Amino acid sequence: MPISGLLFDLDGTLLETEPGILASFRHTLQTLGLPPRSDAQLRTHIGPPLKTSWGELVGAELTDRATEIYRQFYDAKGKFMARPYGGMLEALAQLSTSYRLFIATSKRKVFALDMAEHFGLRPYFAEVYGLLPENLAEDKAALIARILLEQSLNPQETLMIGDRLYDLTGAKANGLGSIGVLWGYGSRGELQAHHPTALCERPADLPSIISDLALGAKAVSSRD
Repeated sequence: MPISGLLFDLDGTLLETEPGILASFRHTLQTLGLPPRSDAQLRTHIGPPLKTSWGELVGAELTDRATEIYRQFYDAKGKFMARPYGGMLEALAQLSTSYRLFIATSKRKVFALDMAEHFGLRPYFAEVYGLLPENLAEDKAALIARILLEQSLNPQETLMIGDRLYDLTGAKANGLGSIGVLWGYGSRGELQAHHPTALCERPADLPSIISDLALGAKAVSSRD
């Protein structure tokens, strides 16, 4: 398959963002006077759109308030409690010489831009895409569709790279191939259940897997 564009999820794919996200969840629950949740419970809510997560955690009546409290704390403190995964910057440097790279995240765009700049990701990406104030309910499939349209990307020449089922189902809905990454917040079973084009064990393997796919190899995992 010819490949010209690569879309990257942010949380659990480019950056290990769990500390800041969990801190923001805990702060929000405490502010609302609600019982704390275990890290294991909260970790399952890393990846989905924020309002989806809060709807599941606190119910529809408190979702909007919880989302706003979370965003205020995350903007002030949580977004910088992160780090790039080992080998990721090197992989991006290599990939950016051959493909057009885009960040495709369900975070607000303003947060994603701040983080991409702070952690040294921005130079490798043609554009950073995230949620806009006028459409904070946009799901991953709609976000991917928007990127394809605005960037005139051919779906058959574009891959979505992410760690959760939302990345894979969003890719499938738009006719994209996908790479499920195994260092993030989704399990191997979750990713395999949604049939990615390939699985990747570590960031350093991304360039070779993408090259293999571009050459027509039927890769399904890195070093499996």
